[in-house]
Amino acid sequence: MRVMMTGPGQSPLSKVILAFFYVYFVLHWVTGILMFHHKLGSSYQSVVRYFLGDPEQFMNPRSFIGLLEVTHFHLFAMGLFFVVFSHLLLFCPFGAPVKAILTWLLGLSLLLDILSPWLIRYVAAPFAWLKLASFWTLQGVSLILLLGLLAALFRRRPPVNS
Repeated sequence: MRVMMTGPGQSPLSKVILAFFYVYFVLHWVTGILMFHHKLGSSYQSVVRYFLGDPEQFMNPRSFIGLLEVTHFHLFAMGLFFVVFSHLLLFCPFGAPVKAILTWLLGLSLLLDILSPWLIRYVAAPFAWLKLASFWTLQGVSLILLLGLLAALFRRRPPVNS
């Protein structure tokens, strides 16, 4: 509980744990971008084609159950991602307004990233712009958070007396 209130501290073991977490996060971040590019592409048209299908390329539209399965998994995973990173953000060397903006951007980009496939598939194709914007906003905010967390990890602080 002390760690939740005071931060991870500067012990060598906590630094190792956080360093491995950040390495795993970087690998997750890079593979996520690669998967997005490979599956959905980087253009408006390729995102529309992914969700609405393309008869010329024998691509079916995403099914209701397919979207539901992805949404179900992502609701838990992205919720956990939000809790972990917004908590760690508290220990970043950013001012309170920047932390608030990053928290809101993280939460909204995660939510819109989950919601946008449904909007593309069942409302209108132009929501593909929302999918692209939410995905790239999420990647940018995640990178800023990671850089802030790395700065906090390697910043020297006086030892805390327990």
